[in-house]
Amino acid sequence: MTTAVGRAGRADCCDDPQDAAWGRLPAAAPPLQSWVPAAVAAVVALVLTLVVVLLVRPPGPLDDPDPADQRDGLLLDGPTLPPEAAGLRFGGRTVVVLFERDEPAGPAFEAWKAAVSDDGVEVVVRVGADGEELAGLVGIPTPVDGMRPVGYAVIDASRTVRYATLDPAYTRNAFEVDVITGAVA
Repeated sequence: MTTAVGRAGRADCCDDPQDAAWGRLPAAAPPLQSWVPAAVAAVVALVLTLVVVLLVRPPGPLDDPDPADQRDGLLLDGPTLPPEAAGLRFGGRTVVVLFERDEPAGPAFEAWKAAVSDDGVEVVVRVGADGEELAGLVGIPTPVDGMRPVGYAVIDASRTVRYATLDPAYTRNAFEVDVITGAVA
């Protein structure tokens, strides 16, 4: 290999074909302009900002005011209900209390109820003001609109509230309730 030595005594070029193949030539421009990484980072930040602004919806009127708390109703040490509360008897069986603003009906509700109660779990529906006392006892959160909650609570056989959450789309989430009741039964 021969090397030409320049005025400063350095090697100005190399005869190594591998260096040339990889673009390692003396005085060659860098493979990226200095502004390219900053421009890519700015475009990525803009795209992510647009995704958050356009696709992530703010809490709706039936949701928890704090989106991080929307579905975190799992209570390892939840409140224990008295044997009788709000006109219901607790203890000896798992009970799912559904809180609704209007009387639920229709095939979606019937399918939800059948899926939730298929393993002997009792389903109790509390509508409107009938559920206020019980909602306070089980600790279900108040939704954004400040009105009555739409969601459910799971109370185990020892009368301990194991899950209490707002869930305005509960008819699509029967599997979640079934998993929780299966774990506490």
